[in-house]
Amino acid sequence: MPKSQVNQNIQIFGATIILRQLSAMVDEIEGVKKAEDIEAVHRMRVATRRLRSALPIFGPFLAPRRYENWRKRIRAVTRALGAARDADVQIEHLSELVSRLNPPERAGVLRLLLRLRQRRREMQKDVLKALRRLEKDDLVAEITQKLAPFEIYKNQLNLSDTALRKLADEHIEAHLDEFLAFEPYVTQPECVAELHAMRIAGKHLRYTLEFFAPLYEDELKYFIKSLRQCQDLLGAIHDADVWIAYLPQFIEEERQRTIEYFGHPRPFKRLLPGLLYYRELREQERQNLYQQFVRSWQEWQTENLWENLRNTVAVQLPSAEPDAQLTQPEEMNDGEF
Repeated sequence: MPKSQVNQNIQIFGATIILRQLSAMVDEIEGVKKAEDIEAVHRMRVATRRLRSALPIFGPFLAPRRYENWRKRIRAVTRALGAARDADVQIEHLSELVSRLNPPERAGVLRLLLRLRQRRREMQKDVLKALRRLEKDDLVAEITQKLAPFEIYKNQLNLSDTALRKLADEHIEAHLDEFLAFEPYVTQPECVAELHAMRIAGKHLRYTLEFFAPLYEDELKYFIKSLRQCQDLLGAIHDADVWIAYLPQFIEEERQRTIEYFGHPRPFKRLLPGLLYYRELREQERQNLYQQFVRSWQEWQTENLWENLRNTVAVQLPSAEPDAQLTQPEEMNDGEF
């Protein structure tokens, strides 16, 4: 059994969550290598993100001297998958759009699509390199060997344990505060970086709620759903911001390529209408998405959503008990509890 009875439930609960995300990550490796289904990249990316979010919460109670190193090694995979996933989404979006365009706009968007596909092929090399490194350094085996023994005691898990509830409250409150720190930027559409950071903070909060949801039966479902909606809106806004910032650069780069190849820029003229049209499209989309986000935020404020979340978590805590201190164990030998 774990050294401290106080930490037993945290260790079992945390090990189960980490191993679940680790398994989800491993399940997608072959699909990512084949690069035939873009959803494999998406699923593996999400699994690595969840894994990296879970480690700072539960790692100190399971592998205090290792979890930060595990998180760092997983980050390299997340980065490679992130770039590939972003390109996949852009390619899918443009492929659908181009079929609906008139000929004057189609040429420019087709050129943009061509360059994206070329770039995505290059990205696959980085993805494969990251996967080879992951397999070579035996990270999966290392984490599994350390945490799997805790699953033996899953039937002894007590979801009402005070220490486990306090841990949930601590991390949910912290991530909620981090998320709400960006509230002043909700009414400032020009604050691109801050709105993007707000999306990331919201994602971390949602992951944390999902980790601890079993402790609260169905009481976190609406909060999770709302955070998903918030994250989706801010994510779409960020995607539009990326395109709006990138398209002028792409136009200039493509103009220079044309000059280098033909010796003059005249052939580039047929591409420009489509590229300018697409930039205008993304600007309008960004405006609509932002307005939708502000309306949703106002609705959440009217519902007192975020304070209700805080109260829901706090109300669920049992009364304090003498043995409810969260003590983090010293690193133990593999297989030792």
